[in-house]
Amino acid sequence: MADQSGKVDTPPDGEKVFLRRLMIVTFALLLIVLLIYFLREFRAFLQPLFVAVFVSYVVLPAHHFLVRRGLSSLFAYILLLALLLGCLIGLGTLLYNNLQQLIARLPFYEERFQQLIDELLTTVGVHGQERREAIHDLFRINNASTEETVGQIRSWLGSFLDFFSALAVTAVYFIFVIAERASFTRRIAAALTPGNAERVLRIAVNINEAISGYLAVKTFVSFLGGLFTVLILALFRIDFFITWGILAFLFNFIPYLGSLVATVVPIFLALVQLGWWPAIFVAVLLIAMQQAIGVLIEPRMAGQRLNVSPLLILLSLSFWGLVWGIVGMILAVPLLVIIKIVLDNIEETRPIAALMVNVDAKAEG
Repeated sequence: MADQSGKVDTPPDGEKVFLRRLMIVTFALLLIVLLIYFLREFRAFLQPLFVAVFVSYVVLPAHHFLVRRGLSSLFAYILLLALLLGCLIGLGTLLYNNLQQLIARLPFYEERFQQLIDELLTTVGVHGQERREAIHDLFRINNASTEETVGQIRSWLGSFLDFFSALAVTAVYFIFVIAERASFTRRIAAALTPGNAERVLRIAVNINEAISGYLAVKTFVSFLGGLFTVLILALFRIDFFITWGILAFLFNFIPYLGSLVATVVPIFLALVQLGWWPAIFVAVLLIAMQQAIGVLIEPRMAGQRLNVSPLLILLSLSFWGLVWGIVGMILAVPLLVIIKIVLDNIEETRPIAALMVNVDAKAEG
């Protein structure tokens, strides 16, 4: 705005700084909203793409192993893809059959749960009309929750074909991701000067090695968690023990919450199926196993250099869980660690990566 003398009024420096910061915050919020909208609207093809990239890094150490044993790179990838598809189809079929069996056994579990509650009320001294009313109220609620559970399981069974269609899409994406990785070096060399191309390729190699190393460790410790879950539950003859082991393997990719879910459900099933004392033994063994893996094995294998702030982990879990549900929560921490590794291997963004570190863990290390 100009005054009568023709001079333009300019805001003071403090006001300009405030307006600039307000504009940055506004654009950042708009970018976050657009990102969430984009991820939700295009989840049908973005989810398989992210999973394909995730799997490509997981199989990278196995690919290097096969290449060192004399197999060609292309044949090694084809072999690994065939093994993965075979395992996933077999596990998917197993889960489908177990869900059907679970529906059939729900009345038995409900009856056993009623008996356990009746025994508990008797033990604490609740008798007569008061006990009958308590049991009636509890199982009126329990019957409603059972119907909801059956409905949810049936919806999973009804949409189970979506699993195989998503699996096929992911396999196609995986093939193209591998093909793009094979030609990446040539394209960088053609696009940049020799010095810049060498620098970019060196950074890319460091990033790929760090990411594949982290995911290999995480996959291995998750496999251990699933394997020991299967062995413990099989020892006590808990129903569907292989299914709980598969779920433990997947949920171990989710920090904090994952191990809780992976142990609570089998413990509750052990309680309903076997009673109080066997369930206590199962709980002690599962919790001790999860703590041994999370506190002793994984930190020693992964090292302290990949530690990320727990607050950032929780924020990442919340964000990806809001956007993509369980699949997002499984991918949340690997994606966060990938971002940190990328930032840490680029000199200009290394200070940002330093802000993401878990300082307490680093000090202890």
